[in-house]
Amino acid sequence: MRITILFVLLFISGNLFAQKDPYQTTLQSLCDVLLSTQINESSDPNFGALVCRSTNPENHPIHSRAAEAVYPFAVAYKLTHKVQYRDAAIKLGNWLVKIQETKGKNAGGWSESWPDPEQKGWHGTTTDQLISLAGAYTILKPWLNAAEIENWNQSMNAAADYIVATFPLGNINYNPTGAATLLYTYKVAARPKERWLIKADSLMNNSTLNFVTNDNFLSGEGKGIDQGYNIAQSIGYIALYALLKDDPRIKQIAANLLKTHRLFVYPNGSIDNSWGTRSFKWNYESGTKTAPGVYFSFALLADMDPQFGAAGLKCLEYLNTCAMQDGWIGYGPHAANHSSSSPPCNYSTFARAQSIALAIEYGAKTKAREKALLPAQQLSWYQFFPDIKVAVIRTPKMMATVSAYGEIRRYPRESVCRGGSITNLWYDGFGKNGFLQSSSVSAYDRIEAMHMPVEKNLLPLTSRIEFTKDTAYYANIFEAEGEMDVLQETDHVKVSTVGNMQTIKGVESASSYLLTNRFYDSYLVKEITVKGESQQYNIVEPIVKDKGTTLRLKNDSTVIIKTAVPNEEWELKVLNSTVPYKITLGKDADRYWSPFPGVEAYPVVISFSTGSAAPQTLKIALGKK
Repeated sequence: MRITILFVLLFISGNLFAQKDPYQTTLQSLCDVLLSTQINESSDPNFGALVCRSTNPENHPIHSRAAEAVYPFAVAYKLTHKVQYRDAAIKLGNWLVKIQETKGKNAGGWSESWPDPEQKGWHGTTTDQLISLAGAYTILKPWLNAAEIENWNQSMNAAADYIVATFPLGNINYNPTGAATLLYTYKVAARPKERWLIKADSLMNNSTLNFVTNDNFLSGEGKGIDQGYNIAQSIGYIALYALLKDDPRIKQIAANLLKTHRLFVYPNGSIDNSWGTRSFKWNYESGTKTAPGVYFSFALLADMDPQFGAAGLKCLEYLNTCAMQDGWIGYGPHAANHSSSSPPCNYSTFARAQSIALAIEYGAKTKAREKALLPAQQLSWYQFFPDIKVAVIRTPKMMATVSAYGEIRRYPRESVCRGGSITNLWYDGFGKNGFLQSSSVSAYDRIEAMHMPVEKNLLPLTSRIEFTKDTAYYANIFEAEGEMDVLQETDHVKVSTVGNMQTIKGVESASSYLLTNRFYDSYLVKEITVKGESQQYNIVEPIVKDKGTTLRLKNDSTVIIKTAVPNEEWELKVLNSTVPYKITLGKDADRYWSPFPGVEAYPVVISFSTGSAAPQTLKIALGKK
């Protein structure tokens, strides 16, 4: 009898564990590692703050934005009733209130570059901190003493007034975030102000929704489009604003935006942001390092389309199985191999915890979210966005993004790769995550210094055409004005880009190129034609190098690629060429690494010379042997 009862109890317990919401288990896991870094010595001037484990570019900094974990801690307490989360949230919230600016032009704000005695840092992230403080306040108020209640309310009021006075500012993600923050704070603060609602309405309707493009992208990240920030922040806050205001029109706009952006969720649950204006911070897990994360965007709109809920779970699966590094969210698949990126900064961890907490609190409750097939899980389709010159292609064995997007008005030419190159290539069964080729910035520079580690002189992960003339380096990836065309042929999708070989500063050469990528069911063919002057050209094809991946020359035209999986081989082969060529493996291999998207690659270089201005063509096939 005792054995039977024990079996029943174990069966019930096991089923309850299996059925536990993955959002909740992930939130608790992230909160636990964040909590382990909290300063708990009451005599410490930063009592309650979280210490970052990273030593590059700063040595164990205390980021003011890490106080956004106050809301995830509070939600974790609400779910578990574990007092350590409640107490951690209160200590962290009190620290956030304590470090708020009280004087000067930024009074009411928080500097992201904290401490910031001269107030020269960026204060736009005040909206991220305020919405976290306001969200935590509603949960923690019964455990705050009278002085804390007053201090938190004064802080929320001052921050809301700062947003009213200074927004819109910066990139567009701040506008929907600010709108949702002001509306949220109005609902919870002890002394709300009507002007917060007026400003919230303006930030949403005049400074956000007016920038929705015909293709349902949101323009305004660096004066252009950034898939990562859109899907991991802006769309989620448009949705939250709509829910808080009970506005079905705005909710539908958010859903329409998400329908476009979901096309860039790859089959393994990663997010492709290889082409966006701020792809210099691209990570596979959420599209960008410092935004909240894709989870609340999908969860808040799950009742609008079954694919949204399914996408959220698939992305959460990638987070938990492919993105974790000792309990923290890492920069990418190979980041742990590099001291510059290991241990990782805590930004992604506390930001994702906030997103997941919002998903838990405000996500649509739907039972069908696991069943829908994402676009990436459906075969044989493509989508071309001619206005931004980006194509995404799905074949039975591959998924790829090709970009000629050239928005460089705010961020420099070298901050992104383009020129018709494949900027992301997933191949079913290749390596640990399926990434066969990736991309990175054309020249690594710490555009947002506090978020980008100090690195050596890195080379781009992006496949490219290049040559050097009189010490000047030219490549197709610097071309911002290339023209792209996409056609469905009988047995493949053809993506062609015409452009001019340019320097990093945009100086044009006398050489032009035609780069055609043909996507068949299980392999692709790259056809490169150059013309205009006699040069020594290189075609560089970096291959993602997971642990156990090897490359070797089979003969003068063929490279065999093996992964750690036994008896699995891929092949890069020169099919034909109008000029003699030579294949070289591994030149400058140690420079083929980038913190964003956290990938190492191994270069295959195909060299050839043109003896005249006449066009010369070389064809390469890449796929499973």
